[in-house]
Formats: sequence, structure tokens, C-alpha cells
Amino acid sequence: MSIDLSSPDGKGSFSITTVEHDDNLMVIHMEGKVEGYGFVRLTHAYEHISDRSSGTFSGSAEAILDDGNVVSTPHMGTFSRDGAVMLAYGTDSVTNGDLNFIRFKVDLIGKTAEVSFWSLK
Repeated sequence: MSIDLSSPDGKGSFSITTVEHDDNLMVIHMEGKVEGYGFVRLTHAYEHISDRSSGTFSGSAEAILDDGNVVSTPHMGTFSRDGAVMLAYGTDSVTNGDLNFIRFKVDLIGKTAEVSFWSLK
């Protein structure tokens, strides 16, 4: 299976509502709209390694779909950081059966994030 990263199956935009720091761990809370998933709230914990330019992340998201149903998913992956911008890549497994490859671009100064996702099913 190959994934064409220039053609995501969906996109979304988030506002960062809170950023917490604890040594090598940064926890970010976000909310926004995602195509096909409605209103989404999520939390990611980014754990830096060595020079703070990369590391791993984990978290979870909950979506209120346009029809009012609720789905959730865990997130897990890796990230790189260049100044105030982080690129995070990972997967999710949504309770409705969706399985996606996800990419987040997080702007820590602008307090925004963009997500793109590709279906793996």
C-alpha cells in the first residue's frame, strides 16, 4: 500500500486552547472542525528526546459527528520540531471502524494546528 501525501482524504483546523509543560513533556489541548468528523476535541502529549527537535506523541480525540453521534480514537506517533512548528505523524483507530494515517502541523506561536488524514481501509 502506498499513500499519496499530496491528496488527503480529509482535513481540519484546530485552535490550541491550552499548552502545559513538564520537563520533557508538552501537553497540548485543541478543538476544531475536521471533514467527515464534525467538531473534534483532542489532547496530545509530546515527549521530547535529546535536543527537543523530535520525539514521540500520544493522545486521544473525541468527535461529535454532524448527525450528533460521538466517536473517539487514540493517537500515537512521532514528531519533529523546527522552531515553533511541529510536524506530527501517526495513526488513529476510530470507534466507528475508521483507521487513518494522520499528519498534524502545529504552530505553537500562532496557537493553531492543521490536520490531514488518509484512510488506511
